[in-house]
Amino acid sequence: MDWIMIPLNCAIIFGCIYKVVELFVHKRERLMLISKLTEISNVDFKGINLYNSGNKYTALRIGWLMLGIGLGFLIGFLINMMATYGKYAYDFNAVSSYHKMVGGIVYVACICICGGWGLLMSYRAERKAEHPEEKKTDEFQV
Repeated sequence: MDWIMIPLNCAIIFGCIYKVVELFVHKRERLMLISKLTEISNVDFKGINLYNSGNKYTALRIGWLMLGIGLGFLIGFLINMMATYGKYAYDFNAVSSYHKMVGGIVYVACICICGGWGLLMSYRAERKAEHPEEKKTDEFQV
C-alpha cells in the first residue's frame, strides 16, 4: 500500500493547484463576458426559453428506444440459449471462447436492430401525431 501513496499525493496536490488556477482563469472569462453583455443593450432576452428544447416527443423516443433495447436483449438471449442449450445444458463451463464471442455478437446485433426499430416506430408515431390528415401511402410502390 505504501507504493501508491506517493503518486496519489502528487496527483491530489496537482489537482488542487490546477483547480485553483482554473478558478481564476474562468473568473476572468466570466468578467469579460459580463462586460461584453453590458455593451450590448438592445438585445431582448425575454423570448429565450432555456428549459424547453422545442422537442415534445423526447419521452416517446426514449420509451420506444428502451422498448427496442429490451426486446433486443430478450431476442439475443433466446437465440443464444437455443444455440448453446443442446451442447452445454449441464456443463456451461465447457463453453468455448468462440461460442462466447458469437453470443456477444448476437446480443449486440439484436440490441442494435431492435433499438433502431424502436426509433423508427417513434418516428412514425411522431409523424402521425404531427400530420393526422395525411393519407397512408405505401412508400414502396413503384
